[in-house]
Amino acid sequence: MTLELHVWGPAFGLPSIDAECLATVTYFAQTLSAADYLLVQSSPSAVPSHHLPALYNPSTATWISGFDPIVTYLSTLQPPSYHHPDVTTLPSRVYADSQAYKALLTSSAAPLLALSLYVSSANYSETTRPAYSAILPFPLPWTEPLAVRAAMAARAAHLGMNSLDTDAEMERLEKEEREREAAGWVQIPKALRKAVGGQNSGVKGQLSPEMKRRIKLEGLAAEVFDVLGEVDLLEEGDGEEEEEEAKEGGVRIKVTLETKCLAFAYLALMLLPEVPRPWLKEVLQTKYAGLCKFVLEYRRKTFPESGKVLPWADRESDPAVSACDSALSIAGRFVRAVVDDIPMLGREWSRWWALRQRRVAEENSTETQLVLRRSVGESERSLLLAGAGLTLLAINVVGLGIYWYRYRGLLGAPLQTWHRPLVGLGSFGAAGAMFAGLA
Repeated sequence: MTLELHVWGPAFGLPSIDAECLATVTYFAQTLSAADYLLVQSSPSAVPSHHLPALYNPSTATWISGFDPIVTYLSTLQPPSYHHPDVTTLPSRVYADSQAYKALLTSSAAPLLALSLYVSSANYSETTRPAYSAILPFPLPWTEPLAVRAAMAARAAHLGMNSLDTDAEMERLEKEEREREAAGWVQIPKALRKAVGGQNSGVKGQLSPEMKRRIKLEGLAAEVFDVLGEVDLLEEGDGEEEEEEAKEGGVRIKVTLETKCLAFAYLALMLLPEVPRPWLKEVLQTKYAGLCKFVLEYRRKTFPESGKVLPWADRESDPAVSACDSALSIAGRFVRAVVDDIPMLGREWSRWWALRQRRVAEENSTETQLVLRRSVGESERSLLLAGAGLTLLAINVVGLGIYWYRYRGLLGAPLQTWHRPLVGLGSFGAAGAMFAGLA
């Protein structure tokens, strides 16, 4: 039995660009033999759950998505080479602490990473977007990175750092300017705005959004890194050192292997990417040398440059990859993303497609992998045809609406004219009529 682990592709010198995918690959590399699983470079649109990482078991035609569900499923399945070093060595107290630290990483570290790689327009355009373009087949880089960025921005919205997204900020300012022009307000020419104290004048106007919010950003980072600094991630201390730390009241907390993998994934994606605005990387390097050491040592131990090679699937010969990367499958995924963005229609389409995928998965839950692959190919073909038809229908409806509005006056005349009535003295009663006669 060979399991298939579908993950986002490699970037920044790491096996995956996504934190959960990277944590899952790190966990598999330490608990399974390379002969028991296969890494498939994929994207959310290629798996039934529309979420990565996703584990597929060919013997039962079962899909499992998410880091924690995959780890739990793997512990119950236990392939021949599965070995979890924490099963018999750690007390129950460690598992309770590990759950708390995993919750911290998911709720607090993930928004920090989203601010650095996705919300920051400079970092996204210079580093993150090119990385996604390198791992996605054409034309998916036009749609999927935008969906990922929108999801990450929503994940970090509660931090109140929307100003880091200068693209959205410029769109907001341009919209406000258009509204003021439509309302008839007097506008200062753009060439004169700097001279009269516009938003880009002075020292503050020359600072980047990250520099303006640096104090708050460092405070948010400290809330996460200070807590992670209490964890014994490298397990370097011997018995004498632990006794000395206990006397000083500074015993480091032990956690499970999956917690270390998740911490490594988030910290590595904060430290290793070369971004133009490296505020998060600078905080790590200047104030948290222990966490930086953990990232470098853990990567060297888990993914050595010469030694263990990750079992990536072959794009040409392996059916798991060829089904996902076929021209028909890619075209269907692209059409689905385009249809999803159509107002009103996209929401209904997404709901219908999710129900259809769930029904297909249930019907094929007891069939072999070959039958499942064939059903996925047929669904992609029907998706392509249905999506193309819906797109043409939407274009025709919009065009017909514009035609009727401009030339048929379905919603009224394009130009509304109001004539002010002529007012004379005669309209003011008898006295007005008397004075009107004198005029």
